[in-house]
Amino acid sequence: MVGETTHSHFASLRPWSLLLTAFVLCFSVAGSQTTFPADSTVSDSASAHGFWSRYNLSRMGAAGIVGGSLLYSAGVWWVNDFHSFHLDPSKWWETDMGVDKEGHVYTCYYMFRAINELLLWGGHDSSSAFWWSLAASGLYGPLIEVGDGFSQYGFDFNDVAADLAGVGFAALQVKVPYMQNFELKWSLYYPLNRHSFKINDLYDYHIYWISARVHNLLPSGARPYWPEWLQMAFGVGTWNHERRTYVLSLDYNLEKILPDGQDLNVVTKLLNMFHLPAPGVKFRKGAAPEWQLLLLH
Repeated sequence: MVGETTHSHFASLRPWSLLLTAFVLCFSVAGSQTTFPADSTVSDSASAHGFWSRYNLSRMGAAGIVGGSLLYSAGVWWVNDFHSFHLDPSKWWETDMGVDKEGHVYTCYYMFRAINELLLWGGHDSSSAFWWSLAASGLYGPLIEVGDGFSQYGFDFNDVAADLAGVGFAALQVKVPYMQNFELKWSLYYPLNRHSFKINDLYDYHIYWISARVHNLLPSGARPYWPEWLQMAFGVGTWNHERRTYVLSLDYNLEKILPDGQDLNVVTKLLNMFHLPAPGVKFRKGAAPEWQLLLLH
């Protein structure tokens, strides 16, 4: 019995251990400054400031985002849940009315944006920041699905497609500046009666948003009448895991509200990918519109 228990324990660790190993191998090369072409100014700056420079801290932060996400996934989804590799037979809309897929889009979108902003803050050139962000966020989604393939959930090609859609939209924003007028955001209300923070058990409390920078989209003559910090957002969530919820709300552009500063700006950009409570209205099939002064979920 002891031998069987030990084998079961190591089997449950196998999927996420392999994923973490793959992650370490992929990002261990981040210590080499010759991986991507970089100008001599950046390299000289990194050498001059030493280990605790922004250059190195940004790399550690980027690695921490991906590594921390993998560890979280291992802790809540995979440990003690080892199965032979299999596919998820469900359709994309069968998991919380498709809101699960919106979560996949947003997660990889956020990962690309966060890594890119951190690397730019650290002094990496824009080309290196772009390709590292693309590689990390593009690899993350399929790695998670491989882990799911060895668990009760199963490998889901729809999830991978949603992951890559999020990466693609973030990459498009870098290459086509006009697309920066449309941002993906997320809001989550965490109920106090829940004792474990497991994202896929809380979809009734999620809203995934697309927020528009209205000021920039208006004709030039109308822009003075709409403040730059005020945006409009459209969101989608679920109700009782079986009905879609649609939300229209005001939104804030924190980059136009908070003060500037090299260190503060990167924090502002990361916070700006979350939707803060604001006046909004919620629509549900079979129910009257629900107005909220500070809409949470």
